[in-house]
Amino acid sequence: MSELQRFVCPDTGQTIRAILLNGESWFVGRDAAEILGIADARASLNLLDDDEHDTVPVIDSMGRQQSTIVINEPGLYSLILRSRKPEAKAFKRWVTHEVLPAIRHTGSYTVQPQHVIPASYAEALELAARQAREIEAKQAKIAELEPEAARARQTMDADGLALVGTVAKRFGLREKALREFLFAEHVLIQTGSRRNEPMAMYVQAGYFEVKVALVNVDPDRAPLERSVTYVTPRGEAFIWRRLVAAGVRAGRMPPLRQMALITIEPAAD
Repeated sequence: MSELQRFVCPDTGQTIRAILLNGESWFVGRDAAEILGIADARASLNLLDDDEHDTVPVIDSMGRQQSTIVINEPGLYSLILRSRKPEAKAFKRWVTHEVLPAIRHTGSYTVQPQHVIPASYAEALELAARQAREIEAKQAKIAELEPEAARARQTMDADGLALVGTVAKRFGLREKALREFLFAEHVLIQTGSRRNEPMAMYVQAGYFEVKVALVNVDPDRAPLERSVTYVTPRGEAFIWRRLVAAGVRAGRMPPLRQMALITIEPAAD
């Protein structure tokens, strides 16, 4: 059981409560829905995937134990994609640039690390050596993760959307193979003028977005309008589950998608 902590969104003045469970950040779903202007919070939370929300006992600011619906990072991003409020993008930036880094920095909002005071010169040397090893390990991990994080940020647009081909590469598939799979699963339309576009039900579920782009087919002619299908973070998880269910892939989804939303900070000197 964890104690609820509060963050005040600077753009709206509204509060979102959060807890840390097993090292993972969870947010009170009702708070997020209110900030995002989602009227029927309970219905929207029930539409989330099972691994995106949970009901947990928490302690409120008055010391009382209560049960509340909480959502993790993927669940929060799914709600953000459903919101029609102009402030939704600013809210996402605040969460990803301030709230989540604050949680990751210490593991909680209020609990600070205990500083050990060496009792002797020998203990001081041992402490210095241990800290040097920890810093070296952190720097090595940062060096390992940064290329993947940078590549993910380059392939993801400002709304967290990715092309089907980009998703295919992340999953170790050829783009044609993934499209053929989505055709067979009746997720993408295979024939007609809307070929390669998602079925309406999957757009409404928040798995895909279709945008109109200008394409230069002939340099001597004006650009033509073409519909381009983008996969949302929620849709990427949906596709992975379909691949696993069909036996095409196994295990957990590669973490590259979430890494694009993480700001990697250098280790302290």
